[in-house]
Formats: sequence, C-alpha cells, structure tokens
Amino acid sequence: LDTTQPLSGSDFGSISGCKTTPESSSGLKLPGSTEAVRAVIAEPTPIVQPPVQPNRCLTCRKRVGLTGFRCKCGSMYCGSHRYPEQHGCTFDYKKVGKEAIAKANPVVKAAKLDKI
Repeated sequence: LDTTQPLSGSDFGSISGCKTTPESSSGLKLPGSTEAVRAVIAEPTPIVQPPVQPNRCLTCRKRVGLTGFRCKCGSMYCGSHRYPEQHGCTFDYKKVGKEAIAKANPVVKAAKLDKI
C-alpha cells in the first residue's frame, strides 16, 4: 500500500478484513435502530419506590430514627420497648430455641447388636 495517497472506501475493506455493509458474512441483517428507539420510547418505565420503613415505636409511637430496634416479631421499637417483655412480644423464643438445639444435636443412636 502506498501511504502517501489517501485511502478510498474499498481500501478500508481490504485493510480491516471486514465489509463496510451492515450485513455480516452469514447473511443476517442488523435490526433497524429506529425501531429499537421507538420501542424504548413507547414504553414508559415505572418508577419503583422502595418500601417505606417504619420509623416509630409500635408501642408508644415515639420516633426512633436510626436508633430503632427491630424485634424478631418483625416490629420496630424504641430503646425502652426493645425487650420482648416490655412490648408484649408474640414471638415464641422457647419453640425456636428447642428447634435450634434439635437441629444442632441430632439423636445419636447405636445400632443394636445381636446377642451371641
């Protein structure tokens, strides 16, 4: 190639090894860009709002802000109502504790031996 002469359109195809047409060698056509733009513009994207977290104590309705305590029953409480005894919690701690112990310590049972 002569580097002193400006390149023509056919020279670009021979240098890069690619065709300048939008069709590939397999004969597939690229989708029309205007159709894709129309489809994107036609669909309005709904604005998804995150769920609002409660910022008040469920018992006394005091604003808790960042210092709120979430109980295992799923409610938010202030510092004075954070304990289950203070807010009349309905969560069964005893049942959950028994299940955790049963899961962590499976029953170990020896196989019975035949008496000789």
